[in-house]
Order: sequence, then C-alpha cells, then structure tokens
Amino acid sequence: MTSTEARSTAAPTVVGIVPHTHWDREWYAPFQEFRHRLVRILDEFLPRLEADPSYARFLLDGQTAVIDDYLEVRPEAEERLVRLASSGRLGVGPWAILMDEYMVSGETIVRDLQMGMARAARFGGAMQVGYLPDMFGHVAQMPQILALAGLEHTVVWRGVPSAVQQTAFWWEALDGSRVRAEFLVGSYSNGRDLPREAEGLIERARGYERELGDARLPGGGLLLMNGTDHQVPQPWLGEVVAAANAAQDEYRFVVTSLPEYVADQPSDGLTTWRGEMRSGVRSNVLMGVASNRVDIHQECARAERAIERRAEPLQAALVPAEEYAAAAELAIAWRLLVLNSAHDSSCACSSDDVVDAVKVRYREVQHIGDGLARDALVALAVRVDAPAEATVVANPGARSRGGLVAARVTGEGPVHVVPVGGGAARPTQTVDVLDGEAFRVRVKAEMMGAVLDMARGPEFAGYRIARYEILMPEGEGDIEVRTHVATDTRVVDLEPMRAELTALAAARPEARFHFRVMRQPTRSIVFAADEVPGYGWRTFEPVEGEGPATGVGAAGLTLHNENLTLTIDATTGTYDVTTADGVTTAGLGRIVEGGDGGDTYNYSPPKGDFLVETPTAVRVRITETGPVFARAVIETDVDWPTHAIGDERRCTARAEATAPHTIVTTLELRTGEPFVRVQHDIENRSRDHRVRVHFPLPAPVAGSRADCAFAVVERGLETEGAPHEYALPTWVSRRFVDASDGTVGLGLVHDGLLEYEVVGDGTELALTLFRSTGYLSRSEMYYRPNAAGPLLPVEGAQMLQRLTLTYAVVPHRGDWAAADLPRVADDVLVPLERIRRGEIPGDSLPPHGNRLAVEGIEVSALHRTEGGLALRGYNPHPEARTLTVLLDGRPATGWVVDLLGRPLEAFDGSRAVRSNGIVSLLLAD
Repeated sequence: MTSTEARSTAAPTVVGIVPHTHWDREWYAPFQEFRHRLVRILDEFLPRLEADPSYARFLLDGQTAVIDDYLEVRPEAEERLVRLASSGRLGVGPWAILMDEYMVSGETIVRDLQMGMARAARFGGAMQVGYLPDMFGHVAQMPQILALAGLEHTVVWRGVPSAVQQTAFWWEALDGSRVRAEFLVGSYSNGRDLPREAEGLIERARGYERELGDARLPGGGLLLMNGTDHQVPQPWLGEVVAAANAAQDEYRFVVTSLPEYVADQPSDGLTTWRGEMRSGVRSNVLMGVASNRVDIHQECARAERAIERRAEPLQAALVPAEEYAAAAELAIAWRLLVLNSAHDSSCACSSDDVVDAVKVRYREVQHIGDGLARDALVALAVRVDAPAEATVVANPGARSRGGLVAARVTGEGPVHVVPVGGGAARPTQTVDVLDGEAFRVRVKAEMMGAVLDMARGPEFAGYRIARYEILMPEGEGDIEVRTHVATDTRVVDLEPMRAELTALAAARPEARFHFRVMRQPTRSIVFAADEVPGYGWRTFEPVEGEGPATGVGAAGLTLHNENLTLTIDATTGTYDVTTADGVTTAGLGRIVEGGDGGDTYNYSPPKGDFLVETPTAVRVRITETGPVFARAVIETDVDWPTHAIGDERRCTARAEATAPHTIVTTLELRTGEPFVRVQHDIENRSRDHRVRVHFPLPAPVAGSRADCAFAVVERGLETEGAPHEYALPTWVSRRFVDASDGTVGLGLVHDGLLEYEVVGDGTELALTLFRSTGYLSRSEMYYRPNAAGPLLPVEGAQMLQRLTLTYAVVPHRGDWAAADLPRVADDVLVPLERIRRGEIPGDSLPPHGNRLAVEGIEVSALHRTEGGLALRGYNPHPEARTLTVLLDGRPATGWVVDLLGRPLEAFDGSRAVRSNGIVSLLLAD
C-alpha cells in the first residue's frame, strides 16, 4: 500500500481552528485608544457571532479585562455576552489579564488568576485552560499554580526548549505537579488571515503539517490559532470551513475552542520538561525587558511590597476583625496591580504615554498601602499598655526578627531605649538634634495680618499648638508671642490669640511683634530593636544616658560590624569585604558601562562597542561611625559617551563626545547584619548605554540560583538562542540572586534591579543597574535582527533622570540560596514598622506579643477574607517541612484550600509541606 493509499484510508486529520484576537490592553498606543478600537470591533462582531451558528467559537484572549473594558462603555451588552459565553460560543478567562510571569510577584500571578476566575463566573465560568500565549518565558512553578486552580491543561508559545520536540509535553513544576502543555508552534498567530477559498484553507493545513514534520503528535491534530494582535475576526470562517470539508476527506476542519481541542489530543508518551522555560531557540523571549525601564521595575517592587508585605499582613494581624474595613481599598489596589501586570505594561515595552500611566497606577497602589499600613499601626498603638513617649515596633513578616528603627525623643544629651516591661538596653545612635525654637519672625504692627493668617484653629505656621503667651515689654521693646508645640493630642484654639493681637496692633501701631514657635528639644535617633515576634509587636521607651556598645565602627577607609569588615579602595572606588570567619572577596562594586544599540525588548551592543570601567577621580568620606550603623560615601567621576550613532534599524558606533557623571555610592553596615547595604545615586546624562555593577566571586561557580515566583530556581551559565535572538544568559530575579560553589558564595538582594548575569566563566556576578535606549523596537539589531514591535521612538526609555538604585551584598559560607536569602531579603526590603504610642489610654494588649505565629514556610500572603484569615506560602527547602500555625497561642484551625478557596482538607494547626510545595490555608478567626 502506498503512503497516498494509506492516507486515503485513514481517518482525516482534525484541524482545530480557534478564532481569537490577542488584545494588548495598552502597548504602542495608550489604553483608551485601544479600547476605542475594541468597542468598535465587538460592536460589529458580537451580533454576527450570535446570528451565525457556523462561527461556533471565539476566544476573547483568555483575559476578563477585555470584557470589563468593553462593558464599561457598553453596559447594555452584558446579557448578550452572558448568553454567548454560557452557551460555549465565547471563551472567557481564566486570567483577569495576560501577565508577564517574571516582571511581577508570584502573589500577583495568583491574584490575577483568582480575579479572572471569579469574574468569569458571571459569564458561565472560565475557560479551563491556562492560556499563556505571549508571555516572555514561563516561571518554574506555573504548572503548580495552574493545578492548584483546577486546570489540567496549558497552551504556551515562547520559551519552550529544544528538548521538547513535539507539539505537546508534560510540564512539571518543582514540586512534581504537572499539566499537559500544548505548544503553539508558529505562535498564537499561526492561523491568522486564513484564505476565504476552500482550496487555500486546505493548502494552509498542508503547509502547517509540513512545517511541523515529526513534531506533530502521532494521532494528534493540527491547531491553527485564527487571530493575532488586535485583529478583526474573519466573518466568513464558518463558510470556508464547511466548503473545505465538502471538498476533500484528508482533513476535518472544525471551528473549536481550546478546551475542546486539547481534550481530544493524545497524552501518552509525552516528553516531560521540569521547571522554567526561558529558551530562545524557537521564538524570542525578549529578555532585555527586565532592565529597560528600571524606574518601572522599582515602582512595581515597591507597590507589590506595599500591599503584600505591609498593608495586608498588618491589617490582618493587628486590626481586630470587628474593626476591619480595608477590603474595598485592597480590592482597588489589587485591580491596579493586576492590570499593570499585563506583559506590555509590566515589561515597559510600550509607548511613553503607556509607561507614564503604569507608573501612576503603581504610585496609587503605594499610596493605598501606606494608608492602610498606617491605620493598622494606629489600631495597634491605641491598645498597647505603654508610656505615651514609647515607640511601638511592629513586624509585618512571619519570622521573629530585630532591626533598626528610627524615632524622635524629646530632650537633650545622650539617650538610649529599653524594652517596655523589661529587657536589655538597646544600642542607640543619635543622628540629629532639633533645638527648642522651630520658627520665628519679627513684623511691624501693619504686617500683623499676614502672620495671623498662619494661625487657624489649633495650628500656627504648620505646627499644632498646646498653649501660647503674649509677653508685653517693660519699655519700648518688642511684644513677644510665644506658642508651644503640642506633644500629645491636647491643643488650643488660637482664635482668641488672633483677636487679642489684632487689637494690640490697632492700639499700638508703632509696635513690633516677635513671634516664636517653641518646642521641646528633640533628638532623632536610630536604635537596634531586639527580636520582634512575627506578625507581632514590641514596645520601647527612651532612657537618658549612653546605650550599650556594639561592634560597629569606622576608621580611615574601613567600616566594620560584628560580621563584616569593609575596606574601600580610594583609587578604584571598589571595596573588599571580609567575613568574621575569614572569607575575603575583593574588588566588589566595579561599575562597568557599555553601549546599547538595542531597544526596550533586548540589549544589543553597537558595532565596535567598548567598555568604560575606570574612574577619572574618586573621593571617599566617612559620614557615620556607629554604634548602630556606620556609613561611607564614595564619589566616583566617570566620562561616558553621550550617545550611540544609529537609527530605528541598529546602532553602528558610539559617539566620541563624552558626558561627565558622578556616581555617589553609599555603603552601610548595621549592627548584627551579615550584609552590606549599597545605594547608587546617578544623574544619567548619556543615551544608548548599559550600566552594570560587577562583583568578583570568592570562588568560580557553575551557575546561579535566584528568587522567582514561589521558588528559588537554579540556572547554568548558558542559555539557548538562535539566529533570530542571541543566546544572552541574562536572567531575572525577583528579589535576590546567589552565586556559590557550595562552600563560599556571594548573594545580592535588590530593590527592583531584576537583571543579572554570571560572567567571566563563572568568576563574576554582574547586576544591571539600568539600560538606556531610544526605541520601543528596532528592526536589525546585532543580537536580534528582527522587529519585536513597532519602530517607535520612546524618549522615556533613555532614562535621562536621577536614579537611586539600592541593593545589599551578602558574602557567605555554605549554601544559602534556598533557606537563608529569602530571610535576608525580608530584612533588607521589609523593615520593621514603628509608631509613637501617644496619649490615648490603652491597656488591652501587653507591651509585646503577637496573635499569629507561622513556622515552616516562606509566607507570600496573609490577608483577611470574609471566611477568616487567608495564609499562603511555599517551602523552598529540598526536603519536606512541617507547617505550624498558632493563633492566640493555640493551634489554628481551618482548611487547606486550593488557589480558588475551595476546601481540600481540614487543618488542625500543622501539616507537612513537600519541597517546593505551595500551600494555602483559610483559618478560622
């Protein structure tokens, strides 16, 4: 039997056609412009979809934000959408937005999925496929996230490695859970612009089958995604499918949905891939988005922390359930975070208008988080039994820990603090002293009105006033008006003072008036709080006199604390660090600048690029010497080329002209901390370049481990690429990266500086501080000779602004990445919170304590829900750990739930959590 005869007797190959549109909510055009187009498209398409049963299915891009954006303009269309979705004609969800998996936190991904599934319920339920069509790579724990939401299938395109040789595979998370993944060979647009004639559609299927070759699963079908970015649906699709089926029996064309298609595809004998997918071997992963707009990535990190690490846990742990009123504001914050997680938004590969809007949304989230965190602290302070001048210190994290706390105390001279209720005196450092006069002005009687305008209610010149005196001179001197700043809630109405002074000015027009605002002398201090319980508080009060000494100090070009000695090289501006157990790492902090002829998607050096890494001058000064912290400032002068020479295609050279820059680097050691805090302040004046900071490693390494969504992932020194995208092994870390040979290593904990690379054959760790580029996309770059988007100039991406860039350097012995660096990251990025106790009586809580104690997992979320307290975390250790939860000193009870809140099993205070397992609890409160 010939192959043709065999083919003619076999069942026809199913060609599943999934009509869809890929709808970037904002990208090269702002949201309102794209929404205007969306409304016009759906206004025309939805009636046609209802009227044409042959157009059986349509996928609305797997994100419910598209529906919400449309209904905000066309609310009358909701019932039509409900009918279409409930009948299976219109696929919605499961996501609220198609996020980028690397640019946002794991918790943001979870909330995105939760919001999408909840919203889709109004329309008959979410599509039961984890649709991931255009993410710039995929995180290692995504299969577990999907499985915990009840999803068994996913559809992916970018990042699939060369080890996957067929159109489907098992994708396994780090805990062993897995989903079946359908690989979109040729992208989510592989079936775009289908011909209107039957013959053309048949030939398109044959061409795609040839393209797949051996990659097609035996017995499997062909999946054609009929759509692309913002594409108008093809109205004749049903007609051409019917005509093609009538014309031949080689293929059976069907307009279908993704759930229907993948349910009928083979699953036996599939390859298994474990972990993240960041390969560029088949499609661009556009790794440069991690460093293109560092300001946006910093804003994202701050906004997510404001909600995940501050507002939610503080409100849940410190505010009584009957007083809790934060749900509505938190819902607003999460919606803003989720909308910003869209890949073109969080990746900042968009027009300047869009990036500006993203930044505003992140700032709004921070404002909400700040307000709710402050409310929680107030709710705590008014109930703690402590003196009025005491400082209540709260811990928003699960682990008991100490840290530095800033406070103001009245008085003069040396001072320290002690825990209220007993305990050792705490090391304290005075950083500033405010004298007893806050404001003064002398005026003639005729100018009295201008000064009295500053007195309204209890406030004068911006200060709340407790009392005042009007002092008359014995002779011809000034009339003195003394107001005294309130130190508690007791204030005075200043209207009588205004009336008396107005009368005096009228009676004595020749007089001069001397106004003084008096306050108690105040010292700004920083003290080292001892252990504050997880999700709890400890209270401290000031005591006059010197506090205890510590190991912190500075002399010459050296800083030291109990764990580290840091010595600065005044010639290069770099520094050496020696640990207490004798490991020295030299030459840290070398700034390396080079050209960047790339775009917002990819770094690409100009032709003939060169590096600038030698300063023209270095100045060092010690600004703080202890006993709580020591600080040094390094001013490094460098000359960087002003720009690169090129256009929207590529850059061919760097300019000869240079611009002078001064990099101000602040190094800080704090008592008890095993790391160096670093801050760079740079006023960037150059275009088209990349600036990184390099750290020689104490020993060569074979790879790195980095913080990612619900995991610490391991990576080698190389990655996969192809001619369409150079295999550049720059990686993303959410909060930290570690490079170790198992005996010694170096970690970095950063605030929004997402991109790193292990260079020099494993001998140095390079952290990207920022990149400057002038185009959303270029078309013929050396590292990516194809366009990734419109060739649109974006001035904002040149980063011509003042930049403040912060991180911590963590030299260590042993293997820290999985167990210790998450904790160090909390110490660096999530400081203890503080509030002054104040005068309101409160005695319902002791000076220190906590309601909730959690051990055994890294907590990613603690927040209050209608059903109680929701707690989520993961086990980063290589072995199973026991999760224990105490509430009010007793084992907590409730349920282990999936990511949608559905009960899985009862929880009675403890539970085993497998290695890399994610666990969610709903606790009775």
